[in-house]
Amino acid sequence: MLKNLLPVGLLSLLLGGCAMTSLSDHSRVPPESRAEPPGSSSSGRYQPPKITPYREPVIPEHARPQPARAVQALVARAQRQQQDGELVAAASSLERALRIEPKNARLWNRLAHVRYKQKRYALAASLAAKSNALAGTDSTLRTDNDDLIRRARSR
Repeated sequence: MLKNLLPVGLLSLLLGGCAMTSLSDHSRVPPESRAEPPGSSSSGRYQPPKITPYREPVIPEHARPQPARAVQALVARAQRQQQDGELVAAASSLERALRIEPKNARLWNRLAHVRYKQKRYALAASLAAKSNALAGTDSTLRTDNDDLIRRARSR
């Protein structure tokens, strides 16, 4: 029986040793030295701070950053490979560039054109549609993608 009372006794000893302040202690502080919550006015009514919603900044098309140097080098390589008739290598270079910048609509468009030249029409249409999804307000790119999709589907 003593074993059961021992933990309760320790608990009451620990709790009894803790000092607690009463609510009346707060009333002893002079009113002029009491801290007011942030945003409260002198009228005594709490005014919550005004919160403005976060808005994503709009970056104009002309102010977007240029592709990374690695991507530029890969695109240049793909262009040379395509001119030399090395379509598999050109597609590989563009896919590598897309691993660096997967949201670059122009890269998707270039890859779609390479796939079209490889006579992989369904894949070319799919890649052009992906480019359209990322093109935003670039009407020139959208028009080129739509034309490529139309030509690929007619094959």
